[in-house]
Amino acid sequence: MAEGLQIMDSHPMSWTPDDLVNTQDSAGPAQHVTQVREKGVVEVEKALRKFRELDLDAGAVTRENFPLPTVQAQLTRACIDIHQGRGFAIVRGLDPRRYTAEDNMAIFLGISNYIGEQRGIQDKKGSMLTHVTESKIWTTPPEMRHGIHTTTSLAWHCDMGADILALHARSLAETGGNTFVASSWTIYKELAASYPEALDTLRDPSWPIQVSGNPPRYILAPLLHVSEDKVLISVDPGRLGLHPATAKTGHESCIPALSPSQLDSLEILSALASKHQYCLDMEQGDMVFINNLSLLHARDSYIDPKDGPGRHFVRLWLRNSKLAWTIPQSMRAPWEAAFGPEGNGFPGLVKRYPVTPTPVYKPPKYTAGSAAFVLEDGEDVNNPGS
Repeated sequence: MAEGLQIMDSHPMSWTPDDLVNTQDSAGPAQHVTQVREKGVVEVEKALRKFRELDLDAGAVTRENFPLPTVQAQLTRACIDIHQGRGFAIVRGLDPRRYTAEDNMAIFLGISNYIGEQRGIQDKKGSMLTHVTESKIWTTPPEMRHGIHTTTSLAWHCDMGADILALHARSLAETGGNTFVASSWTIYKELAASYPEALDTLRDPSWPIQVSGNPPRYILAPLLHVSEDKVLISVDPGRLGLHPATAKTGHESCIPALSPSQLDSLEILSALASKHQYCLDMEQGDMVFINNLSLLHARDSYIDPKDGPGRHFVRLWLRNSKLAWTIPQSMRAPWEAAFGPEGNGFPGLVKRYPVTPTPVYKPPKYTAGSAAFVLEDGEDVNNPGS
């Protein structure tokens, strides 16, 4: 354990908020910000025109048909930092107000390809991206929506299953709606030093993670995995134990409740994440890429302006085949739900790239306060009986 902690001390992913603040140059952006300047913007727009000429759907964007010969070097450095450095990066300098919704999506997908060329599905219908917003035209009450489609805060979590969480800030809230990140490496060190029992509980492969609503199915997995040189975390409070919507049916369920020690460990994990949190100082148009296997993230509540779209982010789940981390067998279930059993996606599934938020919000049966992979009826991911 001591040797492992020593390795983590020297790793750039084992950061504290002070470490990140100290990397900021008063004359320029923080080191985790990749600034696309005027020549880079021209290059992106040239790539966009080239892609338009092909008359392809936005989902067909690749590095080859969206070439960025100069900006590519910047994105390569950011990609390495996401996988081997701090664990997150912000690409800044493209104003979404200059482009149509279709062009914004193509630009986001085009740039994202240089961070992770594989995209994970976000539901069984084949949705490849999600609009994280509270549309002003929706009439469905907030309490009947998923947490990401409300103005409420989101607790500390990972988007279980994704290697990289990508967010494009199309527009921001009037107040609040900040995104926070915390290093699981730093949290791990404090757990080992001050809360060894909680650490053992988090690493124990006995956490019930519900993967299907009807019939209710679950897997047992650890929330924290430590290899020789990496700390991997996969946790979402909304997926642990029996989901309230399933419980309301009154039917007896095989899914166990969380034990007192598990509940205590979750509280400690959340408290340490808050202690070591770093607020991403985001601007409109920013594209944020987070190592979802190593960092926890959270969001505070927000208030949208009376006029205008309000807070609107677009979400992708990505994987870089060359720099990707090995997914432990005990944590593969949600990952396979996003990227397929062999990591090759779902060839027979029609992929959907909704350009705008749905005009009519259909309440999901299994709402959740965070952003983990969608809980659905009849899901057979890693079902031993299938």
